[in-house]
Amino acid sequence: MDASASLTVRAWRPADDISVLEGFVATYNGEPWNDSWTLDSAAQYLEEFRAMPRSTTLVAVAPGGVVGAVYFHARTWQDTSEIFIDEFFIFPASQRQGIGRTLMAAVRDRATAEGMAALTLITDRDMPAFGFYAGLGFREGSTQVFMIG
Repeated sequence: MDASASLTVRAWRPADDISVLEGFVATYNGEPWNDSWTLDSAAQYLEEFRAMPRSTTLVAVAPGGVVGAVYFHARTWQDTSEIFIDEFFIFPASQRQGIGRTLMAAVRDRATAEGMAALTLITDRDMPAFGFYAGLGFREGSTQVFMIG
């Protein structure tokens, strides 16, 4: 089923918070991530993204309410700017319905309208999101490596 036909993508509003937080926790505490987020830790984590300079949060809204969100910010890269996607998630019950593609298209439209050079993000090779992003035309960087110390 393609739910994207009845989908609206719009800027986040404070009234969206409980839906977004519950959806974030449900997404990442479930398979395949199996994290241990609480509503409080998720609220702090996501608020930190909204507090960043040049940040934007968009939500995907279906007839039943919010079903996903993307947090991103513009950042300077050499003589231009790029959009870095900080967090992107579709609630579990709404995945595989075209919503993620629609939400990412809204981010791409924003990047194009603002003259951004690229969209960038970090994901794990061994998670389903890797295939999703690859299917949207994202490619692995050839030289950069994400390191954890």
